[in-house]
Amino acid sequence: MRKNMWELPHWMHWLGGVLVAHGYTDITVLDLYTEPNAFSRPGYLAMDVVEAAVREHPADVYLFSPMTVNLCYAYEISDAVKRAHPGAVVVYGGVVATPLGHEVAGHPSVDYVVVDRGEQALPALLDALEGGRDMADVGNLVHQRPDGTTTRTAHRYPHLLPAEIPFPKVDLFPSSTGEDIRYLRQVYALGCPYQCTFCTIQTIGRRPDYFPLDRVLDEIRAYRARYGHRHNIYWGDETFTLHPERTLELLELLEKEGDINYDCQTRLNCLTDDRILRKLKSSGCQWVEIGLETGFQESHETHKHHMKLSATRETLKKLRDAGLAACSFTVNGFPDQSLDDMRRSIEWVCRLLDEDLLQATYLFGLVPYPGSAMFEHPERFGMKLLHRDFRLYHEDLPPVFATDKATPDQVYDVFLEGLGLFAQAMDKPPYFGSAPAPGTADEYGTFWADAHV
Repeated sequence: MRKNMWELPHWMHWLGGVLVAHGYTDITVLDLYTEPNAFSRPGYLAMDVVEAAVREHPADVYLFSPMTVNLCYAYEISDAVKRAHPGAVVVYGGVVATPLGHEVAGHPSVDYVVVDRGEQALPALLDALEGGRDMADVGNLVHQRPDGTTTRTAHRYPHLLPAEIPFPKVDLFPSSTGEDIRYLRQVYALGCPYQCTFCTIQTIGRRPDYFPLDRVLDEIRAYRARYGHRHNIYWGDETFTLHPERTLELLELLEKEGDINYDCQTRLNCLTDDRILRKLKSSGCQWVEIGLETGFQESHETHKHHMKLSATRETLKKLRDAGLAACSFTVNGFPDQSLDDMRRSIEWVCRLLDEDLLQATYLFGLVPYPGSAMFEHPERFGMKLLHRDFRLYHEDLPPVFATDKATPDQVYDVFLEGLGLFAQAMDKPPYFGSAPAPGTADEYGTFWADAHV
């Protein structure tokens, strides 16, 4: 991924700041992500390269937070850590370790799993390790007993309010890393109130809590000073415009700042306030990503909490009239849809593209990730999970489930058809002016020297 990274790993800066605030300042990054020789061939780590990197980075504690599809690689790296440094402690956390806490803690090279958010649990764990104290006093922790079974500690920490979370460790990477990335990720809230069946948001929380806005702007300034002022900000809040009054307050400050361009993501039903649409543009918004997912209202009633498609065209037209480019998230393979239903959903999005109501769209295959309702109770949605080989739990691969309506191969064929149809529908100049001429690396960073998928 050298010179080909979409963003910095935000969680590492975040937890780095937490650790520094608690006195743990000897922190380094084991970077296999941008190492060009980390894989001997697709899907296979080059273990000689991994083990050499691990030997060159001795540590007391190694922290891992893999995504589902990368869990297998994290295990292999953890094995290498234990071979090179048998006394080191390996700790997992994050989006897949939380719902699979007992399973992950059962791996021979994993010592502890911090479940849910870790701003309080991780420092408490390190304090207990340093002081030789009983792990039973540490909350949000899963670990192995001497007999090989796993247990979760009884105490659960309440979520810290965002204002109480320490400032991130912005300088975790060399400043030259800014040449390699597309944008800088930022959030101004944690949590989402919606309950989509395919979502794993519970690792953050259901109730949105907001950062102080001066803190948010200070973070943006610090990241840009470190990695480059040219970068757009990408707001990682899944529902950026959820709370109109809070959003307007942020947009006012961004407009006053004057030189911050940004992209954001939100829901269709969170774009009904005309004040928001006007202020998005004037405050620097370049691109709005909207979770349309599918063109079938019946599927939204089941899977996409409180989404009504009847307002789609009117809302997208308002966005366009406000001077905002819109992009949709489209998901193929909902279990309550036939193959023809899936095709009609793709055709619906193509029409929105043809009518210049959308400028672009993503297409993802449906994945029942651990932590989602679909993974926990697939039978409720007419799904049968075929396996737990998480290497194959990926939006670009054939489905890992079957339904009475379609086989995985049939669903994947529609997915591939959809990619072709979307490529054709987007093969035209953008509806706001012409496509920009390629810039130089000096202007935009080396990420932009090549095409990306």
